[in-house]
Amino acid sequence: MSNVEITRALGKIACPCGLVGVKKGEKHDLTTVAWFTQQSSNPPQVMVSLHPHRYVLELLDAAGEFVLSILADDQEDIAAFCGTHSGRDVDKIKELGLATEPAAMVTTPRVKDALANLECRVSGRYQKGDHVIIVGQVVAANVSNDKKPLLYYEHNIAHWDQ
Repeated sequence: MSNVEITRALGKIACPCGLVGVKKGEKHDLTTVAWFTQQSSNPPQVMVSLHPHRYVLELLDAAGEFVLSILADDQEDIAAFCGTHSGRDVDKIKELGLATEPAAMVTTPRVKDALANLECRVSGRYQKGDHVIIVGQVVAANVSNDKKPLLYYEHNIAHWDQ
C-alpha cells in the first residue's frame, strides 16, 4: 500500500478539534489539536498528541498540567489562528481577544466559550513516531454550551452539517 493511500485512509478518521492551553509563570499559550481522545474512565484521563517543536509543549513540560478546551463548530477562526501561529512570536489570547476564566483545580485558565474544558495534570509522556503523547488525568471539567463540536476531517477543519 502506498503512503498516499495510507494518508488518505487516515484522513477518514473524524477528530474533534480543540486547544491545549498551558500557563507557566507569566507565559500562557494555546495550540490547536485534533489528535486527542479519552484514554481511561477510572481514573478519568485523556491523551493528546503534540508535535515536539510546539511551544506549548515546552510550557507543559515545565508546568505539569494543561487545559484541553474542546471547540464548538463556530470557533473555526480560533482553531485556525492558534494552529498557525507560535506562542513564541505572538500572544494568541490577546491577539484573538479570547475570553478566559480561572480553572477550578489547575493554574492554566479555561477558554470561556469552549464547548467544554478538561483540567488535567500530566500522568504520562511518551515520544512515539513524530509526536509526543501526553496523558493527563482530568481533575475538573466544565461544559459551557450545547453547540456541536468542531471537527478535523480529511486534513481540514469540518462542521457537522457537511
